[in-house]
Amino acid sequence: MKKQRHNPLALTLTALAVSTAIQSAQAVELGPVRIDGFIRQHMSWNLDDPVTAAGPADASGDMSMNRTTLQLEWVADLPRDIAFVGVARANWEQRLDYLKDLEAMGAYGNEGVGDYYDDADIREAYLDIPVGDRTMLKLGKQQVAWGETDFFQAMDMVHGFDYTWRSFLEPANSDLRKPLIMANAIIDVPEADGSLQLLFRPGWDDEEDIGNSYDIEGGRWASNPWKGVYFPAVDPYNYDHSEGDMDDPTYGIRWNGMWGDLGYSFAYLKTFNPDPVMNANPAFGGMAYKGEYGSDQASTIGEVIYPMIDMLGFTLNGYSGTGDFVWSTEFAYIKDAPFNYGGFGEGAAACNFIEHGFCGIEEKDVLRSMVRVDKNLAFAQSLFGAEKPAFFSMQLFDTWIMDFDESDRLKVLVGQPELRKEHSTLLTTIFGLSYMNGRLTPELVAGFDLTYGGGFAVPSLTYTIGNHWKVKGEFDLFWSDGTRENGAPVASTTDSSLFGWFEDNDQFALTVTYQF
Repeated sequence: MKKQRHNPLALTLTALAVSTAIQSAQAVELGPVRIDGFIRQHMSWNLDDPVTAAGPADASGDMSMNRTTLQLEWVADLPRDIAFVGVARANWEQRLDYLKDLEAMGAYGNEGVGDYYDDADIREAYLDIPVGDRTMLKLGKQQVAWGETDFFQAMDMVHGFDYTWRSFLEPANSDLRKPLIMANAIIDVPEADGSLQLLFRPGWDDEEDIGNSYDIEGGRWASNPWKGVYFPAVDPYNYDHSEGDMDDPTYGIRWNGMWGDLGYSFAYLKTFNPDPVMNANPAFGGMAYKGEYGSDQASTIGEVIYPMIDMLGFTLNGYSGTGDFVWSTEFAYIKDAPFNYGGFGEGAAACNFIEHGFCGIEEKDVLRSMVRVDKNLAFAQSLFGAEKPAFFSMQLFDTWIMDFDESDRLKVLVGQPELRKEHSTLLTTIFGLSYMNGRLTPELVAGFDLTYGGGFAVPSLTYTIGNHWKVKGEFDLFWSDGTRENGAPVASTTDSSLFGWFEDNDQFALTVTYQF
């Protein structure tokens, strides 16, 4: 029997009706307190049959997301020029047929669709406290952005990001970044044309606030071919490993200044490795990281951990009059970054019959670098009939494993066949136009994997209506040199790195926002 499909038009009208119910709302001022925010409807539809553990699903045209978000933001003025700043957010997802099908395969474990995607929490709540004429002290749950990048992380590693519900496609990093409880002091030093920032996180955060979160629970953004597979059942998270204990404090220091017409910064950060790694279960022949394995050896094949790392960073930016463009560059040196290694037939018992990467964790020094150019293209104004020159941005990212040895067989991702190379290079571009006094803005965002092949393209159109409404439609398109269509054999389709994990996840997305 054909499963019931949701009517896209009806769902869109429903979302608009919900937003219309509050269209009379404005930013509210209650004495010294100002409250504003937004209500947003995220919707997406599959354009292909996504790959599951059982093979391609019959889900082209199905709605994959219908997500309602309400966010409230406030600033309260307190005595002595102190301000209390907060952000509260609640998300609710419709229990769609497509998501229920993934759940029936085993996705989400005991959580179910609702528990996995729904949440309500205080994202930020901190005090802005001026100390003298030069120091601003921020105490509480907050976000701190370091670096110069828009897409992939280089120096921006103070926080982890939540990629479980939207992957890396959400344009606002602040919506994906995981706020942390910290003391954040910014000290102006005008004599040196700069400022000093000191961060201290005491370790009071919740477990899920640590590191980047990827969909390893088998949901809509699980990598090919693992939709429908709940990996934490046999690979649980361990936030108490001695090399990655969430209760341990983290800290950082950053100098940000001007040198003539150039902006620059130096930074040091002690934090958790952004991406999780799999700690091998010694009962299966793997090598436990630092000889320590905290999960039940009889019922697991590995555990997910976030080891601590040390990062040294540097940024530089300026303007080139010759080429009439703004440029920036960023470098992040990571000492002893952890990587999974191994695969079938490599000695240890676990490597002979468990997916790639379960042999253990190898540490390597890594240099992540980024070069960016932003330029207004005057010729595009007349070519496309736009009201002003087109905005163009290009970013080149590179990850260099400095003490690389091919015989180490480092993995790009556990459970995937691709082996790491000494350099991994990505190129991303943004091309944007403006019409109707900036109310209609077409944009094309694209990325290309220059090392492993493949890429993505996101053409979009945003329409701003009045002072409150914003509607954005986009296509999220992926391609690669190879993609895995089933769970085994894992050694097949080795050209399946990064964008191969997303291939056949093409979708159309519609976002309706009402700001108040």
